[in-house]
Amino acid sequence: MKLKVLTLLILLGLVISACGQVPAAGEPTGGGTVVLVIPEEPAGLNRYLADAALVYQVSDASVIGLTTPNEDGEYTPRLAAELPTLSDDQRTVTWKLREGLRWSDGEPITSDDIKFTWEAVSNPNSGAFNATAGFDLIESIETPDDLTAVVQYSEPFVGYLGQFSAALLPRHATGNPEEMTTWEWNMNPVVAGPFVVTDWRSGESITMERNDNYYEEGKPYLDRLVFRIIPEAASQTPLVKQGEAQVHLWPGEDKVEYDSLMEGTAAQQLVPGVWNMAIDFNLSRPGDDDPSASEPHPILGDVRVRQAISHAIDYDTLINDVMNGQVQSSTNPFAYGWYKCDIPRMYNFDAEKASQLLTEAGWVEGPDGIRVADGALYAEDGTRLSLELQGYTAFEPLERTEQFIVENLKAVGIEANIQNYDFSIIFGSFADGAPSKLGDFDMLIYDRGYYLEPHGDVVDSYHSASIPSADNPDGDNSFRWVNPEADAAIEKAGSTFDQAERREAYCELARLIQQDAVQNYIYLFQDGYGFSSNLEGYTVSTWGSMTWDVQNWKYKG
Repeated sequence: MKLKVLTLLILLGLVISACGQVPAAGEPTGGGTVVLVIPEEPAGLNRYLADAALVYQVSDASVIGLTTPNEDGEYTPRLAAELPTLSDDQRTVTWKLREGLRWSDGEPITSDDIKFTWEAVSNPNSGAFNATAGFDLIESIETPDDLTAVVQYSEPFVGYLGQFSAALLPRHATGNPEEMTTWEWNMNPVVAGPFVVTDWRSGESITMERNDNYYEEGKPYLDRLVFRIIPEAASQTPLVKQGEAQVHLWPGEDKVEYDSLMEGTAAQQLVPGVWNMAIDFNLSRPGDDDPSASEPHPILGDVRVRQAISHAIDYDTLINDVMNGQVQSSTNPFAYGWYKCDIPRMYNFDAEKASQLLTEAGWVEGPDGIRVADGALYAEDGTRLSLELQGYTAFEPLERTEQFIVENLKAVGIEANIQNYDFSIIFGSFADGAPSKLGDFDMLIYDRGYYLEPHGDVVDSYHSASIPSADNPDGDNSFRWVNPEADAAIEKAGSTFDQAERREAYCELARLIQQDAVQNYIYLFQDGYGFSSNLEGYTVSTWGSMTWDVQNWKYKG
């Protein structure tokens, strides 16, 4: 008997010697499946076709690019061997790929894939519109060898470090750029990231398996991710509490309530977010089959009406009571990061001032309390002051905000009707007939944000040359705002690599946005993710999605 015990101990010692220490009970080991709860199904995983944050939350587990911002807001190499070199005239950027990189199908990743990514997203018929900023400034990309791409710009581009951070596209596994919107790759991509899509059940789940060709040796630690699509907020939290899911995107409950409900099985992790809630005003006439800024909106074309709407909102009550203090006040698009602008709110809550502005603008009280036009600038007399407030579905905090704003507006004689659509409509393309692209809306309310390098998105959002049209379908100036001073500020910010000068120009733009009441910024979210206590290795980041570092996760379930 003693001999048998001794033999077993010797064998155990050999196993420990060969494999390292035996994990203590409950310690995370490699492998396992982690289930992530998301509120809606992404339209696809092609970052260049998607403007919805939900897409990033899923695609970042699979689709990666040359660089990525870390939690400290610094660009770090991903598929690139190092950060690129910049020529003395600041017009030539040289990228070097890591050696031995392979796509998930085993084909080598080469500098030609960098060139193809540029060719694809800059093609005017590709349908690409997101994260494409600066691609139009590229004159050529030379590939002297498989690891080197030399990018030549027509002028210095301040966002070059993040140029290819969203995704690298494989030439061999995608298709013609003109057919990008119908690529099979969009739903079943060949990738360089840690996980590969293996099963997509529409309306139910997306399953990803470990990518054996991922470049970081030994990673990812997990075997599998399953994104479960659960639209009903009331059904999401119980899944995590019961151990059926380990990650919860954007819990509806605040942190104190969520952590109490979980009783130690999970906790909500908060991080300063980039999601900035604002109302976008359409300055052009909707429904006239003219997406240009030529005809003013019959109601919102008058800046006094937009100012009145901004004055009508009780921001303190909304932030502290309706949103339970889980958000912070925001007044402009540059609310965080190195470009943060501390600008006071120009149109504070003042219902009396709102009413005064509306009366001056020719909107008088009607028989049911809702105002009607009587000498208004662009509306026929008798026109009801009725507007549609459009948002997106399946996000309870947004619904709460909408309902509160509707009541605020009603108090000063403005009728606002809530109409929420799914992500694919609100954030759709010009070709899809998205209302924001065609100019067929009154007010949009949603949370949006800039990442570490904002300039490309700033140009797309505010420059007068970025008004969407059939000739410019990628433009994102959905307000149809034309202001030469704003254009000059944007151009100044893009003409220098000096961050202090750029920030000054962005803050001037922010002041003009407030002055013209193009948007009304309301509050800034903290990003909230529910993580199981059995999951380790994750890092929440202002600059990253839920899955930005999924290759480091370990599960001890």
